[in-house]
Amino acid sequence: MSYATIVAAVDVNAPDLARAAIAGAADVAGSQGVVHLLYVRYYLPTRYSELLDGSFDENEERDALAAMKTWASEAGLAPDRTHFLTRRGRVRDEVLTEAARLKADLVVIGSHQPSLTSRLLGSNASAIIHQSPVSVLVVRTHAPE
Repeated sequence: MSYATIVAAVDVNAPDLARAAIAGAADVAGSQGVVHLLYVRYYLPTRYSELLDGSFDENEERDALAAMKTWASEAGLAPDRTHFLTRRGRVRDEVLTEAARLKADLVVIGSHQPSLTSRLLGSNASAIIHQSPVSVLVVRTHAPE
């Protein structure tokens, strides 16, 4: 089965999960699907923003987009059917908002096998799965040792 519009949520700080999500999106996109790679950057409270270099935001976004483009190319995603997005905020909220805005029919996320902590406290993957109005594909990777 292929999907027309896919949002693949990636975390550039977890390359193994990002690559897994992108590979999963590439697999289900087929030859016609459009993949939107989304990296949600950490929310920065205003009081921290003034402590950072003025170019921090631009540099962070540039580096994230470069990583996503490299991984998309490695996964064989067609450049004309791949879009790269960054947002700042809560992962769950931004992924679900972007999926709704794009009228996505699938969300793809990478996730480690759940740990005891994530089972008790929850995770971004869990929140997206439980609140998404569209199908969610979770691509599992092994937890780091």
